[in-house]
Amino acid sequence: MAESQTELVVYGPFPVPFESLGKGTSKQIRREHAKEFWTQTTVKDVRGKQGCYVFALGVSRGYTPWYVGKATKTFLQEALHDHKLVYYNEVIYKGRKGAPVLFFVARPGSLKKIPKKQIDNLETFLIQTAVYKNRELKNKQKASVPQWGIRGVARGGRGKAPENAKKFKSMMGL
Repeated sequence: MAESQTELVVYGPFPVPFESLGKGTSKQIRREHAKEFWTQTTVKDVRGKQGCYVFALGVSRGYTPWYVGKATKTFLQEALHDHKLVYYNEVIYKGRKGAPVLFFVARPGSLKKIPKKQIDNLETFLIQTAVYKNRELKNKQKASVPQWGIRGVARGGRGKAPENAKKFKSMMGL
């Protein structure tokens, strides 16, 4: 029997508090910043949910993913835990441009739980997608990058998609 589909939505990006270190672009996220993050009104609705999260740096032209994680307990317990701050600080301390943010993928509304197998599948998908955009992604345990792409549909390079690719993408729900 097929497993039922779980509808998920994206929450964020939510800015992660940090401090600048001296001159230049070096930054650091401390434990106090993590606590401050969870007190933001905009984040309160997601902190008790399960799902996946993406730590990214945002600049004027968009966001670059740096870490993809899963929360089988709650985002509050896992997304900004001390050992995750080590990964995030490895990225932002080196002076990379951009403001740290978190995106969350979880159930909509008041729904909180997701079957663990679905969370694992979602994490694998997000890691494979993120590592295609950023080969320096911090967690690569599931990051096998497919060696193929479909122009205008998936991993097909830059530029305007041909009309037939747009129709195919629409048909496939991509």
